[in-house]
Amino acid sequence: MIKTIKYKDHDITFYDLLESGHNIDHNIITDDLYTRPDHRFSEVTSLINKGSVVYDIGAYIGTFSIPLEIEGMEVYAFEGFPDNYKRLEKNTKPYKNIKVHLVSVSNENKSIKTQFNSCMDQKENPYREINYRVFDDYIQEHNIPNPDYVKIDIEGMETLALYGMKNLLENIRPIFQIGYHFGIDESLDGYPGFVSVSDGGFDFNSFTDLNYKVTPNLFEGWGEYLCIPNENI
Repeated sequence: MIKTIKYKDHDITFYDLLESGHNIDHNIITDDLYTRPDHRFSEVTSLINKGSVVYDIGAYIGTFSIPLEIEGMEVYAFEGFPDNYKRLEKNTKPYKNIKVHLVSVSNENKSIKTQFNSCMDQKENPYREINYRVFDDYIQEHNIPNPDYVKIDIEGMETLALYGMKNLLENIRPIFQIGYHFGIDESLDGYPGFVSVSDGGFDFNSFTDLNYKVTPNLFEGWGEYLCIPNENI
């Protein structure tokens, strides 16, 4: 399915939309994509200037990346699932300031054929070769500019991926927008998903320890959280 929707005075066309499954495609089809809490861009653009570098980690099919490119940002979009990456590539092709990367961020470097939380129809989770990378290393190896704003929405994998962002967290210190999938339970072969602190997952209290202001509260449960370095407030 193909659907064109409006963002401000711009037409955005999304291709190969899914009509089933737990995914954002239905928000495109029903024309309410930009009412979602994680896709309200007035807050983002109030925090960063035009020309800022934005990382979209868990870019899916480009719903977050495209409006920010339209707003004048330099966007780097990272998607780990090959089938979604093909759609991401197709949707973002008209936008010269979006660079796409087929990679899944994690706490270790490995490639493995496995299932993956792809946000496709949950009855169909095919096995794919997934390239997991420590994100600090990946940024350096690909000479990607340091970000001003990092959006992370990776279906529970944020509990491992943030271990691979030590340099970003401690030294680069962008603003983070994190979709926290607290306790999300998946039964997918080889896919780690959400990992609790007691089982070795990232401790999100680290943000306050590193002098970030977390809103609305300190990672009290499932939801969208904004983490702003105190020096930027």
